[in-house]
Amino acid sequence: MSHPTGTPERAGPSRRTLLVLALAIALLHLALLLGVTGTLDWSLQPTPATAAAPLKTRMIAPPAPAVVAARPAAAPVPKAPRHLVPPPVDAGTNETNAEPNPSASAAASEPSTTVASAEPAAAPTEAASAPQESAAQAATPATPATPATASWPTMALGALPPSSLMSYQMTGMDKGFTYYASGELRWQHNPQAYALSVSVKAFLIGIFTSNSKGQIDSSGLSPLKFSETRRSERATHFDREQKRIVFSSNAPVAPLLPGAQDQISLYMQLASAMAGDPDRYPVGTRLQVQTATLRDAVPWLLILEGSEPLTVSGQTITASKWVCQPRSQYDAKVEIWLSQRHNWMPARIRITQVSGSFIDMNLRGMEALPPLPVETPVVEKTTSS
Repeated sequence: MSHPTGTPERAGPSRRTLLVLALAIALLHLALLLGVTGTLDWSLQPTPATAAAPLKTRMIAPPAPAVVAARPAAAPVPKAPRHLVPPPVDAGTNETNAEPNPSASAAASEPSTTVASAEPAAAPTEAASAPQESAAQAATPATPATPATASWPTMALGALPPSSLMSYQMTGMDKGFTYYASGELRWQHNPQAYALSVSVKAFLIGIFTSNSKGQIDSSGLSPLKFSETRRSERATHFDREQKRIVFSSNAPVAPLLPGAQDQISLYMQLASAMAGDPDRYPVGTRLQVQTATLRDAVPWLLILEGSEPLTVSGQTITASKWVCQPRSQYDAKVEIWLSQRHNWMPARIRITQVSGSFIDMNLRGMEALPPLPVETPVVEKTTSS
C-alpha cells in the first residue's frame, strides 16, 4: 500500500524489539530500586573468611581533671597527761610561740615502714623520768674514748745499755729483687745526752743512715732531732719549748706528747725499759708511744708477743719479740727482738712494707764503744714556724 502523497511508507520496529527494550528498561529500574535498598549488596561484600570487623564509633569524653587522693592520716596515738610528758621543743622555733613545722606535719602524715608498739607506762614516775633522762643524754656531748697510754718507767742511769756498736747481716727485698747488705747500730751516751745511728750499706744501693740525737732525763730518751740521709738529709725536730714536732717535709706540725720518741730511739727506749724491770712487762703487754717519722707523729701500738730463739755468732739465744702493729693499711710492720744477753739491745729488726718489700737485720757481733763526749754540742733548735 502506498502513501497518499505517493512516497513509500517506512517500516517501524518490530514488536519483539519493542518488547526487549521495554523489558530492559524495566530491569534497569528494578536494579536501581534494589541497589538503593541494599538488596544487591551481597554481590559486593567479601567472603566471611576475609570480612573485616564492622567499624564501630563512640563518643570520647574529654579527660577529667586529675584528683590527688589524700593520704590516709596516721592513726591517732593516745596522748599522755600533760603533767607526765613535757611538751616537745623544736630547736628552730621559740619554746613559747612555736609554730607547726610543715615538713614535720607532712612526715607525720606519711605511713611509716617501721611499726613501733606503744605500751602504757608502768607508773607515772617512770614515764616522767624517761624523757628527762633522754633529754639530758641528748644535751651532753659525746666524749670520744681515749685509749689508755702506758707511761714509760722512770729509769736510773744504770738501766741504759752501755755505749756499743752492733753489727748486722741484712737481707732485703725490693720490687721482687732480693739483695744482701751489712748494717750497724751505733749507740753512745753520757749522763745528759745520747747519739744513735742506724746505717745500711749495700752494693748498687749505697749507704742509708738514720740518726737520732737528744737528751737523757728522768723519763729516758728525749729526742731533739731525727733525720735520714741518703742523697740529702730530711729531718724532724722536737721543739720542747713550744711542745711541738716540726717536719722539714712541710707536713703539718704535730703536738709533742710526753714520752714521745722517733722511730729508732724507740728501740733504745724499749731496751732501757726492759733492763730497768723486765718483770713489769709480761707476755701480751701493750704499750702506746707517740713515735715520730719524717711525715707524722702518731701513737704506735707495741705488743710483747713472747720469747723466740735466735742464732747469733753460732750460738742460740732467747730474745723478747715486740711488734709494732701498722697504724693504717699503708704503714709498715715493725718487729724488734731484744736480747737480754746483749743488754737488751736489738738482736733482730725486721721492717715489712705493705707491698711485701722488707729488710731483715740479724745481729752478727757486738763491741763496746767509749761514752759520748760530754762536750758534744747540743742539737740546734729549729727555727721553722
